[in-house]
Amino acid sequence: MDTFFASPDRAPDEVLRQDLQAFEQFAALKQFFNALPFIAAVLNKERQLVYSNRALLDAMGFPNIEAALGRRPGEWLNCIHAKETPGGCGTSESCQYCGAINAILSCLRTGERSQGECRITGYLGDKEVSYDFWAVASPITFNEKFYVVLSIADISHEKRRLALERIFFHDILNTAGGLRGFLEFVQMTDDMQEIKEHVDTATRLSDDLIDEIVAQRQLLSAERGDLKVEWESIPVIQMLENVRSHMSFHLVAKGRYIRLDPPSSPLPIVSDIILLKRVLVNLVKNALEAIPEGETVVLGADIENDRAIFRVHNPGVIPKNIQLQLFQRSFSTKEKTRGLGTYSVKLLTEQYLGGKVSFKSTPETGTIFYVELPLKPLS
Repeated sequence: MDTFFASPDRAPDEVLRQDLQAFEQFAALKQFFNALPFIAAVLNKERQLVYSNRALLDAMGFPNIEAALGRRPGEWLNCIHAKETPGGCGTSESCQYCGAINAILSCLRTGERSQGECRITGYLGDKEVSYDFWAVASPITFNEKFYVVLSIADISHEKRRLALERIFFHDILNTAGGLRGFLEFVQMTDDMQEIKEHVDTATRLSDDLIDEIVAQRQLLSAERGDLKVEWESIPVIQMLENVRSHMSFHLVAKGRYIRLDPPSSPLPIVSDIILLKRVLVNLVKNALEAIPEGETVVLGADIENDRAIFRVHNPGVIPKNIQLQLFQRSFSTKEKTRGLGTYSVKLLTEQYLGGKVSFKSTPETGTIFYVELPLKPLS
């Protein structure tokens, strides 16, 4: 298919050049556009760029406007979905959830100003980067033709800060509240056996509290690009047992089960133990949260050639609309209380551990997340 969403049609090159020449004739317009501190572009009805300001060219690395002429927004930003279909930006399955394309289409359809939040994962060189934008599409008529002025403001830092704050305070308060409850109970009982049991639980909760703080510090370092990787060897089965032991006493594991499905091969993996455990703990935690009490999460691994493939399975199914947005940084299925879980898994695995994250979710298989890593890091 050429498209799963918006029209794939494009204007002829000659028409694009005519539009560009028409806009460039007005010096005042050029001065005004270039005075804007944010990205701004004029799009034709096919959603292609026919004029832009200097901020867009500089931000996207275009030497001149001719190099950007005819490109759609996802094609400026090297969006990972822009080449999934022959129709380009706006035509993949994932595009239907893009705030920018929806704002543009709404403006084209109604002739009125439209806006929306836009999450984009794009390529910067050979690395994936996550952006959060606020996109505004405004209609204009010029030379008796209809165009859309698209302005894009980068709100990545604000969204990231808010998301990190929500996660940090939500998890810290939950764990601290549980710890306080156990300590209050200890103060009210004289039964030494009960005191011992609750002190053990309180100790685990305090460990969880420290763990949540460390996790946030790791994520901040990973996003800044200064997270240090420490390579060491560990048997795969030992890693699985460590993760199960860690999560078995977590609050989200109450009434739920974690079963191990270890590999038949005893080969070890050389990786960063702390980061790999963080990745697997995140996936197991998400899986436990997704199932009702009485259900089981399966944590397993396989050794294939020179790679270890860790997998986390739960019997639930992720809705299609969530699957298409799952690894975006500010997207969350848990509204304002959580987020960044799968994003941090992808960030740590693919940018620091040299691996790849993927998933499959169908009624037949349930949901399985895969973390594929080399047995030894590529130097």
